[in-house]
Amino acid sequence: MNKHTILCMFSGGIDSSGVLHSLVTDPAFRDRELIVHHIILQNRENRAKAEMDSVTAIIKHYQEQHPERPFTYTQSVFNTMGFAPLQANRFPFDMDVCAFTAANIAVARKDVRQIAMGRTKTDVDSGGQNFQKRMERAQNVFRAVYSLETETVPDYIFPVINMTKQAIWEMLPEPVQNASWYCRQPQYSEDGLAHPCKQCITCKEVQEFIEHA
Repeated sequence: MNKHTILCMFSGGIDSSGVLHSLVTDPAFRDRELIVHHIILQNRENRAKAEMDSVTAIIKHYQEQHPERPFTYTQSVFNTMGFAPLQANRFPFDMDVCAFTAANIAVARKDVRQIAMGRTKTDVDSGGQNFQKRMERAQNVFRAVYSLETETVPDYIFPVINMTKQAIWEMLPEPVQNASWYCRQPQYSEDGLAHPCKQCITCKEVQEFIEHA
């Protein structure tokens, strides 16, 4: 805990897989300790199992293929299934949940000085003003957790911010490509395996460049 530590918030998706790949393989990050944290998001989108399967496979890949770059893996659960009786048409944004969790981990681990998030050029170019406002709100959530702390607030870093989602996909090793999850509303077969719905925005976006790869 004496070293400068990076906390990587990891979902098992393409963007965060790109961040993890960079943190593990880029010598520029080698002098820092690394914590990789996955939030099991249990909500009506029903992505928790699909994402957990991806996370398990990807973490195993980097631990086995890059023993020279050890990291600590942790996970937590955020469950909003109890919102159902309220007939709520909204539930907390992933970005806000991620910011809240990251801040609390950083408060508990004073050596965490940077929070690595999976923002991409695709997000920035296509998200517009609404995306920027959501990012600002998430960072306000992050800073609010520090309102009673005396320590300097850690910095957000975006290792793949200058890359498109397609460029990140092409950078990833094939086992990580195959394991990465991207669908917002997975469909599960009787054997419990998750399959992309092929209807959500992310499915259509990713399938377009996968099919033309």
